[in-house]
Amino acid sequence: MKLLARFRLLKPAVFLLLCIGIIGSKPLMLQAQDLPVRGRVTGTNGTPLIGVNVLVAGTNRGAATDVNGAFKLNAPAGAVLKLSFIGYLPKDVIVTGKPLQIILQEDVQKLNDVVVVGYGTQKKASLTGAITTVKMSDKAGQPITNVSNALHGVPGVFANLSNSQPGVDRSTIRIRGVGTLSGNDPLVLVDGIEYSMDELNPNDIETITVLKDAAAAIYGSRAANGVIIVTTKKGKGTSHVNYSYFYGQQKATYLPDAINDPIVYMRLKNQALKNEGKAAEYSDADIAEYEAGMKTDPFTYPANDWYKIALKNGVIQKHDLSVAGSGDKYQYRLSLGYLDRDGILFGPGNHEKKYSVGLNATMDVSKRLRAGITLDGYYRNYTTPFYSDSWAYLARTLPILTDTLKDGRYGNSWMRTTGRNNWENPRMLAFNGLQTKVVQRFLTTVFAEYKLPFDINYNIKFGVDKYDGILSGFTPRMQTFDPKTLKPTNWNSPATAPRSAKTDYNNMNIHFYNTLDWRKSFAKHNVSVMAGASYDNMDADSWAASMYGYLDGRLDALSVGTTWNATSGNVTRDVLESYFGRANYDYDGKYLVEATFRYDGSGRLGKQSRWAFFPSISAGWRIDKEAFFQSGFVNFLKLRASAGQMGNQAVDLYSTQAAVLLGEDYSFGGVLNSGAAKKADADSSLRWEITTIYNAGVDINIWKNRLGFTVDAYHKMTNGILRSVALPSQVGNLTGAKQNVGSVRNIGLETTVQYNDRFGDLDVNIYGSLSLNKNEVTDLHGEIIYGSGTITREGYPIESYYLLQADGIFQSQDQIDHSAKQSANTKPGYIKFKDAKEDGIINGDDRVIVGSSSSVPKTTYGFGFNLGYKGITLTAAFQGIGGIKALPVANLAFPFNNGANATWEWTRDAWTPDNPNARLPIVTTSTGSIDNFQRSTFWLRDNSYLRLKNIQLGYSLPQSVLSKVKIQKVNFFINAENLLTFSRYKDFDPESVLNQTDLYSYPMLKTFNGGVNITF
Repeated sequence: MKLLARFRLLKPAVFLLLCIGIIGSKPLMLQAQDLPVRGRVTGTNGTPLIGVNVLVAGTNRGAATDVNGAFKLNAPAGAVLKLSFIGYLPKDVIVTGKPLQIILQEDVQKLNDVVVVGYGTQKKASLTGAITTVKMSDKAGQPITNVSNALHGVPGVFANLSNSQPGVDRSTIRIRGVGTLSGNDPLVLVDGIEYSMDELNPNDIETITVLKDAAAAIYGSRAANGVIIVTTKKGKGTSHVNYSYFYGQQKATYLPDAINDPIVYMRLKNQALKNEGKAAEYSDADIAEYEAGMKTDPFTYPANDWYKIALKNGVIQKHDLSVAGSGDKYQYRLSLGYLDRDGILFGPGNHEKKYSVGLNATMDVSKRLRAGITLDGYYRNYTTPFYSDSWAYLARTLPILTDTLKDGRYGNSWMRTTGRNNWENPRMLAFNGLQTKVVQRFLTTVFAEYKLPFDINYNIKFGVDKYDGILSGFTPRMQTFDPKTLKPTNWNSPATAPRSAKTDYNNMNIHFYNTLDWRKSFAKHNVSVMAGASYDNMDADSWAASMYGYLDGRLDALSVGTTWNATSGNVTRDVLESYFGRANYDYDGKYLVEATFRYDGSGRLGKQSRWAFFPSISAGWRIDKEAFFQSGFVNFLKLRASAGQMGNQAVDLYSTQAAVLLGEDYSFGGVLNSGAAKKADADSSLRWEITTIYNAGVDINIWKNRLGFTVDAYHKMTNGILRSVALPSQVGNLTGAKQNVGSVRNIGLETTVQYNDRFGDLDVNIYGSLSLNKNEVTDLHGEIIYGSGTITREGYPIESYYLLQADGIFQSQDQIDHSAKQSANTKPGYIKFKDAKEDGIINGDDRVIVGSSSSVPKTTYGFGFNLGYKGITLTAAFQGIGGIKALPVANLAFPFNNGANATWEWTRDAWTPDNPNARLPIVTTSTGSIDNFQRSTFWLRDNSYLRLKNIQLGYSLPQSVLSKVKIQKVNFFINAENLLTFSRYKDFDPESVLNQTDLYSYPMLKTFNGGVNITF
């Protein structure tokens, strides 16, 4: 009470002092008062940068730039604004009270980039592994239909697209060679969950990161072939809408140069038979009749160029719409996509439509809890002819084959031709009978991050991958007609056509993982630790049915058929359980160490050996941070080394169990009884295939970071290869069991170089990469595996060519008489083979191994440039391979194969007594004269190529124009894809024939497209 009374007495004095204090402090308050600060941030080419972090130094006050690159905040005069943005060098700017125009310089090595690694991210400057990141923004506007097709030219990655058919045009990916005889596909993760990257809309992807060395060991299971991590786009900056569209046309890059003149064809075919000592196929009278009839009756006497008849310009168009934005406590992005493609083959059997949806949203539920959801979904359908060998049929066409009769019925030919008892009419097969595949697939994830005490973060993610697909097919009864007699010929049997078939696929994959991570800095010591566990359960269920007995093709449902043909079904389950961890340490950013482990258990392997431990360790040294290293020329220098082990479980489900199959009938007492039998052996002790990889690398920037180099050398050894080991047929005629037998080694070198600079208003970026790989089988327990013209044997690359050695062309009978005996048919003009065994006889024992793989090149490379000038951009990307061969055979690769056509080169370059220096042997049919068309080095072709993969010209409208119509960005572009190809191989596209033995695949496509990208 006394204190209260005293306070009352002092109230006037206290009030007076407060007034004096306020008046006296007013100048100080005015001096420290914040000023409104506005600014705009662009790159060196004037493009606004969205999402740049702007922070007032010494405070937690900041902002992010919007889609115009603009920002606004309050800060005292003279304060320092710190700007940072991934891929650009940081910059400090002083507040002056005037609007700020800020230009950020691109970091040549992207040292500030946050790179996605296993279950986390790291700055590129602190990486110790061999990791390459592809930014999909660099490929904006390109006609990429599937994400795997965006990986051409990436260092250490071989992407091969051998089939461009709409709906199935997906590249085969190999990382640092082929390390096994079982599955060689890399593990693909989308936002941390295993998923097919080709089921994503390319426009929804932010980056694709490739882990090539011990960095992949954190995914020890299935990581032996490398790991690809796909990160989808998130919302950035203020709310905005983006729309992009392109339209293009496509055509084949290469086509076989098939003879399209009927008279030339018939006379050359007769000459080929004559050279074999056989009678002519087409009489002089028939040829004369045909030549005269061509002038008046093109239906009976056609001169058809079937590649011109069957092919047209394909059409491709794509629309993408997205809404995105972010704030202090949330980010969101919602997208829709639509792709429509009509292929280059006539008929409805090569059309594709895709509808995609994407959602990525997170929010801060509280100060400690952050939660989010992602959704990536596709609904797509595509068509193929019911008889899917359309390109094989096209390669068998002849100029004498009638397309249609006058009344529209499908024709054949009245000319009797060996091997063509039932003519394949491409138009009939393209327009009658269809297969339709409808797929809907959705990957949905929910995730959360909770901040525990002691700076520990708990992360949890649950993902569901649901795949539903239906393949429906129907073929009507088909007939062709003789154009002269009108006699019909059944193409398919009336007993089995019309018929309908349907297959239903239902897959449900559940993925779950959770991690604990902790980061702490003690002075110059930086430590981070992560530990986690994951569970993957993959269930697959499918059934199929087919029916006969349809009246016509108008009703094709299974229930309309009257005769049952077949039914089948299959259910499988695959489970993988894993525990993993990682520890990182760095001292002052100079000395970097990382260690990881993974402990996996797989249901595919034996009960006693299904668990395996996969460790790795890596280290780095930032020499440029050392006090003793003083260089004005070298700006960044880091040495790296790593070693680790990874696994592969690529065997069929239930390979450890011997299956007993029904339908193996047996005779007992003269009566046939139903039974069952074991058809294949099984090994219950199957264990993990183990790959050990060592990597050493160096990263260096010089010349004020204008020029950057990266070099990596690696040694990759795979042991205990999972493969089928053959058994002698005497042992019950069983198929051999899958066993851990064999070792393969890959040794390689990867180099990349990048140059960035600015000359006035011109921005220049030039880059290139080169990868070398040597593949060798080191152990097969003495077994030799033979393929079609290939061999897999210790000391040589996987699937090396195994061929007779060609030694020119016989010029005379005397040469034949004084050479090893080839066959009784050998004559001048035939290919001469070397007697490798020196026993005077040419046979299979004279084959030799050509040290070149048929599937993976020794060299891959890529280079290109990006130029920018006042809103105009020009980019080009080249991609190539070397050190690989091709050996196509059969239709069109060889002449007159079982009644097929020949190419024009046989009319010009075949051996004759008057043309002894010809490139080709004497013309014969490849079916009737086996001598010349044995698999030999004569037909082996250099399959190296260099391709201008993409060239793009773009133009962005200036902001001075767009601000008047309240549009954020408008960019126009035109593209050419696969515009130029440089290769010695000319018969077909060199990429299409890679690891192929024929010319029957849907060819590579040359695409010309243009479009627009608009942001509101």
